[in-house]
Amino acid sequence: MKSLKYTAILILSLALTSVAVAQRHSHNSVQASFHSYYHRQQIVIPDVCGYNVYTAGLHTHTIYSDGQVTPLYRVREAWRYGLDILAITDHIEYRPTENDMLRYMTGYIKDEYSDRPRGVNTNVSRREADERGIIADLNVGYETAKTANEKFGLLLIRGAEITRGDNHFNVLFTKDNNKVYDADIEKSMRNAIDQGAIVIHNHPKIDKSTETQMTPLAESLHAKGLLSGVEVGNSFHSWDHLFRYAIDKGYALISGTDAHSSFDEFYYQNGNRSTYPNMTLVLAKRCDEQSIKEALVKGRTIAYQNGKLIGREEYLLGLFNASVSLQHMCDTRRETMVIITNKSSFPYELRYNKHNAVVHAMGSLQISLPIGAKEVEFEVRNLFVGKGEYVKVKMAVQR
Repeated sequence: MKSLKYTAILILSLALTSVAVAQRHSHNSVQASFHSYYHRQQIVIPDVCGYNVYTAGLHTHTIYSDGQVTPLYRVREAWRYGLDILAITDHIEYRPTENDMLRYMTGYIKDEYSDRPRGVNTNVSRREADERGIIADLNVGYETAKTANEKFGLLLIRGAEITRGDNHFNVLFTKDNNKVYDADIEKSMRNAIDQGAIVIHNHPKIDKSTETQMTPLAESLHAKGLLSGVEVGNSFHSWDHLFRYAIDKGYALISGTDAHSSFDEFYYQNGNRSTYPNMTLVLAKRCDEQSIKEALVKGRTIAYQNGKLIGREEYLLGLFNASVSLQHMCDTRRETMVIITNKSSFPYELRYNKHNAVVHAMGSLQISLPIGAKEVEFEVRNLFVGKGEYVKVKMAVQR
């Protein structure tokens, strides 16, 4: 009887201990989840050509156009993924969630034009607007993000996306998004430029009948000198036929996520092999609005997309040379052994002496060269200066 009593006590004790352990693990899991919101992924990039390099997300959307997340989430997400700069670029002409917002506020707003509240001109990118124009406050997304950003300290850029059919353009550094819209797309762009904004051509629509494979409308806007940059990378798509065109025109090369949902849901679950989402590397003296805008206007950018880096040769060479060093290790009877060290967060895909190799981010790689080699020439297969055009670099063997 006594043994049965002790057995029952032991079983009860083990059960209580299991419950306590489960509760502690559950609590720790919740705590870990909570604290993960405040964990920042650090992206290490050396100075390039005498400039600091800042990471920028210049094409994002929120619930204030056709996005699925709030401005607060967008700011927190950008900070967690290691970005220094964030632009909120909600659509001006396309705001499908606006009707849902108005239905939610049925008891607060009366629409004199209908029996029930509804949005006005929420999709005029493909049809005519009515005489009332756009009556939403198009600054709310930015202002909400600005309040959220007080805890994170990103450089937050006010912006918007202008859309006409297949022609999409971001305007960055606007002062008042409510004064951008006009039925004429060129007038909309000039309204933004008059505020001190710059214009970026988003995911250019291909038209093979034209020299640069853009739509006639887009080409006419380019020809008028209204643009400062071209998005050569967008989510999982790249416009490699425009790499050289954008470089020759002196444009900023931009790579944007065009994020509508979260990075986790949209970007990585759709097969992205890279550590980082699309971003634009901006070469500037400081991370303030004036310095970043000046860098974009002068085309001092490198576009990052899914492990590829696209830009002017001088900037890509500057990045590679600042990141990678080559050191002699030893000589054998037949070979010279060297070690390549990469102190940046980007891997580099190398082609040399008919061999392929990858020097990983923040890593080192041992390779063999012909005996007595004093230098080696690499073709860096993920540094692009044009369609199928890679950066080539000669490196001396440091002994």
